[in-house]
Amino acid sequence: MNRVLWLCSWYPHPGDPFEGDFIQRHARAVSAYTPVTVFYTSQAGPGVAVNKECHIEQQTEAVRERIMLFRHRKTGIRTLDKFFYNLRYFRSYKKAVREFIRKEGLPDIVHVHIPMKAGMIGRWINRTWKIPFIVSEHSAHYNNESNDSFYSKSSLHRYNVKKILQEAVAVTNVSEAVGNILKSLFGLNAVRIIPNTVNTAFFYYQHKAIPKFRFIHVSTLVSHQKNVEGILNAVLLLSKQREDFEFVVVGPANDILKKKVVDMGLTQIITFTGEIPYPDVALQMQLASALVLFSRYENLPCVVLEALCCGLPVISSDTGGIKEAVNETNGILVQSENEKQLSEAMNTMVNEYASYDREQIANVATERYKYETIGRKFYELYDEVLRARKIKKNVTAMISKS
Repeated sequence: MNRVLWLCSWYPHPGDPFEGDFIQRHARAVSAYTPVTVFYTSQAGPGVAVNKECHIEQQTEAVRERIMLFRHRKTGIRTLDKFFYNLRYFRSYKKAVREFIRKEGLPDIVHVHIPMKAGMIGRWINRTWKIPFIVSEHSAHYNNESNDSFYSKSSLHRYNVKKILQEAVAVTNVSEAVGNILKSLFGLNAVRIIPNTVNTAFFYYQHKAIPKFRFIHVSTLVSHQKNVEGILNAVLLLSKQREDFEFVVVGPANDILKKKVVDMGLTQIITFTGEIPYPDVALQMQLASALVLFSRYENLPCVVLEALCCGLPVISSDTGGIKEAVNETNGILVQSENEKQLSEAMNTMVNEYASYDREQIANVATERYKYETIGRKFYELYDEVLRARKIKKNVTAMISKS
């Protein structure tokens, strides 16, 4: 059984229980095959004062999590704040790693999630103790549409990401689309594609009679990326053709978005649930007819996979790796920002809904994205890396003796 240490740049924590929750689900999937220890040092940023250092340790089945919040006092001078923030971040992380190794010994392998900044610790461990590290890049920001695009980052940030990925023994991504970008951008020989995973204890097909056709949208409602305004415009277009549908929006809707719905006269069609717990998202999906996503950029969003596991056909913009999950048997893809096309797709979905086999959609998706399937893929990668390392050691030893 391998000893695996995860270093995460994103992970759920008290300040944001949804940040990187897809990484936490990956950890739980892997833990069915080998115990996982997760380290996460909060990246609140140099602009946020933290008055007290805090360490939280918790165990969920075979996943042990250590969440660290380091003390950071602002000087008010941006350059100094950034310098001291980074200094304290790396000190906090390194201290935790040294303590872990002192008490429990060296891990067999290190798995970094999101290159910056946890990947810098992965490189340090590799150079100090010769422990191989893998990197999983989950970000959708290798797209110029992103407000936080990789290409807009500083040259130092881009250099560090490049070195982290190039020095890793393996790199994974959740979609082939972004994986190919990484290969081209950083000159990588290969990127292993391991999709996001779904907790099928919550997200599963359940036949329920729904009195009116119900579309559902689930997201953070980040205005630019998710293009919720575009969805509202498409709903308005559809409402002029038919009245036999409703639309549920799940996520932290602000007053501006709610006012737009009022101003557009859509209050009889669109309802907001607000931000709700993960299991309740599944319940909302099981009460829906189809998912709608109209993002300007994505990687392979969990919400699409979760909807499919519930047997929901998906209407989505054709961006990132979504077309690797959505096809003519389980949904409709539209051009990003083409509101007329989205409205037409929604109309087609209502008219041709009987042609979709919801139970079959759920069965196929469940087999592809359940914990057992995705956990096994990571475990096989770990085993492959460690076997290659062992062979390399044996060859080196034979050469040194000859």
